[in-house]
Amino acid sequence: MKKHLLLLTTALSCGLLSHAQVSFGVKAGFSLAGMSSKYDNPLTQPDTKALPAFHAGVIADISLSENFSLQPGLFYSAKGAKTEQIVPGPADGPVKLESTAHLNYLELPVNFLYKHELGPGKIFAGFGPYLAYGVGGKIKVNYGGDEAQDIDIKFKNEQSDSLLDVAYVKPFDAGANFIAGYEFKMGLVFSVNYSLGLINTSPYDNETEKNHYLGISVGYLLHKRK
Repeated sequence: MKKHLLLLTTALSCGLLSHAQVSFGVKAGFSLAGMSSKYDNPLTQPDTKALPAFHAGVIADISLSENFSLQPGLFYSAKGAKTEQIVPGPADGPVKLESTAHLNYLELPVNFLYKHELGPGKIFAGFGPYLAYGVGGKIKVNYGGDEAQDIDIKFKNEQSDSLLDVAYVKPFDAGANFIAGYEFKMGLVFSVNYSLGLINTSPYDNETEKNHYLGISVGYLLHKRK
């Protein structure tokens, strides 16, 4: 699946390189990752909190006209969330369950941008879809105040009877990306983006999990050619 993402990026870029001005660059930043969680049992609804994360990768800025461009990229993106919930206990009643999920993805966003000259550069804004594939992760679980335990995450569309052994997450994530920022003529780029997951990444029948994050990035466009 990793090869499929790389091939898709290459095909998208090569199809436009011969007809447009292209800038290649690198980009990295900080993000606040979270999840929207919903369980079938209203008594166990989790309280979800944001998790500090990061993203880093490469971009290609393909000029379509004076003010419009297409910007695909390939990123290593960390996602996840912190959750707290009350679950039924074995004997002494409800127990507090705390967990921190760290999910790592290869992410392919394709943003359509509008740019406008302003000062020493251009202000820009845009949106587009993204597709991501899970490559690794862990969940740290604290059950009823006991010592925290690390649980491996496997990106498969399967279910586990016991979360103490392994946790499963669907391998694919997809959604919409919204971005705005400023690009200096010398190539330095600052941006903020919001990534909104639109598909359920949980394979378990009794829950729904969707990723989202707010990111702040700095990048540099390395060169331009026609």
